[in-house]
Amino acid sequence: MMSTRKKQQRRFQACCVTFLLLHGGALGCSNLTVDSSIIHWGATVTANCTIWRNHCPFLKDGEIQMMWKLDGQLLHGVQHSLGNGVEFSNITIGPLFRTVVSLSCWVLKKETPHLLNLKQIHAGYPPSQPQNLTCIMNDTTRNLKCQWDPGKDSHLQVQTTLKGFRSQSGCAVLLDPIPDCIPEVDQNYCTIPRQNLQLYQKMAFWVEVHNGLGAALSELLCADPMDLVKLDPPAVQSIQSVPKETHCVTVTWNAAKDSEYMKQTCDLRYHMEGHQEWTLVQNITSPTRQVQHCGFLFFVSYQFQMRCQKSGARYMSDWSPTKSFTTHEDSGHVPSGELEAWWKTKPREDGQGTQVQLLWKPMKTKEANGRILGYWVTFSPRQNNGQPSTLCNTTELHCNFSLPSGTRGIHLMAYNARGTSPPTEVSLQKKSIPVPRIHASPLGENSILVSWDPPGEPTTGYIAEWQRMTSVEASYDTDISWRKLQNGEEKQILIQENIEPFQRYIICIYPLYNDGVGIAQHTEVYTKQKAPSDSPKLNPGSIGKTTAQLHWEPIPLELRNGFITNYTIFWICCNEAMNRAVVNSSVNTFTITGLLPSMMYEVHIMASTTGGSTNGTVLILYTKATDDMDISVTYLLIGLLLVMLIVLVICFQQSKKMKLFWPSVPDPANSSLGKWAPAVMQEEAFPVNKSGELSPIIITAILMFEKDKKKCISCENRELPKPLLDGPWSNPSNADAALPPSSPKPASHRNSSGSVQYARVLLDSYHSQQEAPSSLYLRSNSTQPLLGDSTPSPEAYENLWFHDNQPSGACSCSFQEDSVFMEGALVDFPLLQGVKIHGDEDLSNS
Repeated sequence: MMSTRKKQQRRFQACCVTFLLLHGGALGCSNLTVDSSIIHWGATVTANCTIWRNHCPFLKDGEIQMMWKLDGQLLHGVQHSLGNGVEFSNITIGPLFRTVVSLSCWVLKKETPHLLNLKQIHAGYPPSQPQNLTCIMNDTTRNLKCQWDPGKDSHLQVQTTLKGFRSQSGCAVLLDPIPDCIPEVDQNYCTIPRQNLQLYQKMAFWVEVHNGLGAALSELLCADPMDLVKLDPPAVQSIQSVPKETHCVTVTWNAAKDSEYMKQTCDLRYHMEGHQEWTLVQNITSPTRQVQHCGFLFFVSYQFQMRCQKSGARYMSDWSPTKSFTTHEDSGHVPSGELEAWWKTKPREDGQGTQVQLLWKPMKTKEANGRILGYWVTFSPRQNNGQPSTLCNTTELHCNFSLPSGTRGIHLMAYNARGTSPPTEVSLQKKSIPVPRIHASPLGENSILVSWDPPGEPTTGYIAEWQRMTSVEASYDTDISWRKLQNGEEKQILIQENIEPFQRYIICIYPLYNDGVGIAQHTEVYTKQKAPSDSPKLNPGSIGKTTAQLHWEPIPLELRNGFITNYTIFWICCNEAMNRAVVNSSVNTFTITGLLPSMMYEVHIMASTTGGSTNGTVLILYTKATDDMDISVTYLLIGLLLVMLIVLVICFQQSKKMKLFWPSVPDPANSSLGKWAPAVMQEEAFPVNKSGELSPIIITAILMFEKDKKKCISCENRELPKPLLDGPWSNPSNADAALPPSSPKPASHRNSSGSVQYARVLLDSYHSQQEAPSSLYLRSNSTQPLLGDSTPSPEAYENLWFHDNQPSGACSCSFQEDSVFMEGALVDFPLLQGVKIHGDEDLSNS
């Protein structure tokens, strides 16, 4: 509910304000008056505001307070109650130093301000008198265009009018006025059409200016409109040399199309090409429109222009287009002047003599006496035979040649069709005394003022030399500019030739002495600077985990547009703030530190001069996850581990040589034989351990062979089977009986370090139920040394079956004997208990 009321109240106030602004309080609710809405600059103004309560519905009841505002600034005036619901307030404001201000009257009702009325007050000056009223009538359209200088700005709105009257007696009597000419806003000219002009009679013209503080009139212009005409420029038709007068030419021109029949007065001007000063010939009145003028030089190119005006008129036409003409050649005189020369020397590449670069200015036109055909450089003006030795003969203004070491001078001459000029001697002497200091400052975009301090010795003059600097070495002959100062007292020179903005120039000053040329003092300068046209291209260098090295090439001189003051490198990663670093202009490398590993960075460089800055393209960098040092340490550790591993392998390979300290003791219980068990019949029981498995029976080797079907091993010729002769198995006590006569006696293995066979088992397959198998067991090739105690191990021997005291001829091969033998052997050798074999299922030959 409250918001609705506030909105309705605001709408009502807005309507009241709009109406009051448009009608100035015509409702009768309030009235605001001021002394003047336009006042002088710095004056004061008094304002009154009156309120009629009965006419303002929202002010009928309650106390009200009246306020003032000046451009939003709250002011308090003097308030009076006049009775019958009339409230009155007045205020004085000022002095005002603003061109326009807004003064408003407000009423405060229930702490809410209400706008009642508003007025604008303007402050300024009375109009200034218009100056320099000038009216010109166009020769083609015959319209009169007048323009003037409005003078000082009054800061007030003005109304300007161009007045014109027909007149008599030299404008003493004004007759009928012509229609007023009102210019456009902010225009200081106005054109009166031809139909409103009275030609060949004097008319009066002036300008009137009005504003809220007064009016002003320009001076009266009284003139015949035809005297205000400005002709179109003439055209130079032809220029010819006068045959008899060698220094004179004849110039012919044509008048403008609409002024052919008018009597005219014209001016002629000319100048030599390459010179800026014009020579003016005035007041030429020729009905034939032709003029002859003298004083021209021989074989010189000139440029001519003309302008004309109606006789008695005030204004000259514009200058005509330029026409060039070259005077004829003088065929009777040789060049008479001297040449102005300058030189530079440098040693030849082969070290033989000196390379000279000679430059000279063209012969002065007034001394050339015709066309110069060429220039001649010699050692001396004459030789004994009358012909000088020629160094150079060219039509250019420079040449290069070699001189022997120690040459002190050469001679330069110019020649035309009649002969050569007097020789100009060029001294090649040098002196090592430069000027102490040189300073260059630009004077505009195309000129440089160069000043210097004189050296301690007297000088005869100076050579000023300047050249535009480029990235490529320039040619001295074509790119250098120079000027010779003949006065040794001069201390400065203004250079304007071949100077452009945004280019760097090197300026050298050479002092000239009577006995030689001093050393150059140089400086570099720009006439104007701006931002570089290019920026350095960034190249990445070494990039690590937290660092990145950058390098760049300098900007070419032609594109710098000024002296590079510094480079700024910017880099940013992810959502971080932009980082930057400023480096000197002489630096072309920079290393960014504090980067994050394994991240992408955007980098660019900015080159700056005093005239601005230019950004380069963006370079993307990726930092490494590990640094080179980390990789080196990792490789070092891996190398050390490999070395240690190789050392360990070598040590293990050489362990046999170290048995002296750690002898190899075999463990028969863990040998392969200990885990081997023969195939047995189901009814036969074997030893079982606690876990239900067979007890390990360790056998190192098994040798199987067959006996003869009819004979046992001790039968026939009492020869052992060949497999039994391969190892040391026989008993030494029965060696003669057990071995053939040719067999060597087995060696003893007591306390031997060699390998000793522990046991060998020999089995014979069952061939029938009646024949019992015959088995032998031999000692194993154990690597355990035999102990030499009081009860030594038996010698290498056969099974006990071989030690039986049977007769040599007996043949006991019964099954019972074999069984007794097997049982006894297993008792003597517990490790062979697992070799009990019944049946021939696994060991048969079939």
